[in-house]
Amino acid sequence: MSFSLDTKNELAHIMPEKDCCRLAEVASFVRMCGIIRMNDFGGEGLVMSTENPAAARHYKTLLKDCFGVGANIVLGNKSFRKSGHIYDICVDDEAEAERVLREIGILVFNGTRDGMNDGLSDALLKTKCCRKACLRGLFLGAGTLSDPERGYHIEIVCGSEELAADVKRIFNSFIDIHAKTVERKQRFVVYIKDSEQIKDILTLMGAHRQLLKFENVRILKEMRNKANRLSNCDNANLDKLVQAAERQIIGIEKLLLNNELKKMPEELADLAELRLENPSASLSEIGEMMDPPMNKAGVYRRLKKLEKMAENYSNAAAKRL
Repeated sequence: MSFSLDTKNELAHIMPEKDCCRLAEVASFVRMCGIIRMNDFGGEGLVMSTENPAAARHYKTLLKDCFGVGANIVLGNKSFRKSGHIYDICVDDEAEAERVLREIGILVFNGTRDGMNDGLSDALLKTKCCRKACLRGLFLGAGTLSDPERGYHIEIVCGSEELAADVKRIFNSFIDIHAKTVERKQRFVVYIKDSEQIKDILTLMGAHRQLLKFENVRILKEMRNKANRLSNCDNANLDKLVQAAERQIIGIEKLLLNNELKKMPEELADLAELRLENPSASLSEIGEMMDPPMNKAGVYRRLKKLEKMAENYSNAAAKRL
């Protein structure tokens, strides 16, 4: 199963303790995937469609707990995706469907007649616990979460710009979460790509098992990336050491061929011989070979002095020509 589906399965088994939270979760789920359609008796019923059977059972239970409504789960047509089915949670009684829509703030009376509210009802989302429950309903209704092995991305697909603005506002009501929106194929998508923020969202929704999996993958990825960076850094440093050793040896050989080493102080001549005899040795290793031993910085300064002497000799020889 996918990481997103595993997360939905975990969330679908969380039953809110407070009535207000249950109402907020039902409201957000219905808002994301509910429609009003004609029932078999000629009246208007409420239908919520989901690809997740655990979510279908969960919201059937919540509808019963919150409103005393006996919803039915009907296996719908095959999903428009490659595999899977659609599960329709149906409230066929028109009066019951209307009562549910009114209580969750979707069907509202505007002073003269009833109308549909495109967004989320502020009255149901006043407390932090209710907003957490709302996040669960939003994600179970229209959310996806990418596998952290491939990347960090969570999104909620909304049918209108007004709804997307409300969903974004709910996310951003929590500290350190900064959701963004984008229009995609006449839909409005609220998304977050930051791994730390996705961790916070999993915590807020209550997906603690998935949070542990997410964090394990994230830590392993960071360790691999760090190891790769260190390896690249080591390789770059090794290349620099090889190039520096080549320059030093070329310069020393030039001085040796022209008998310039014999004119040098003994400590420089000894160091030049050690470098020629040990072309792959590090500065620290050459320093340990010297008598008396010398630290890395001292070896580096003397080798730079030899390089400079070789350069000066070459420049003087070129002028004589």
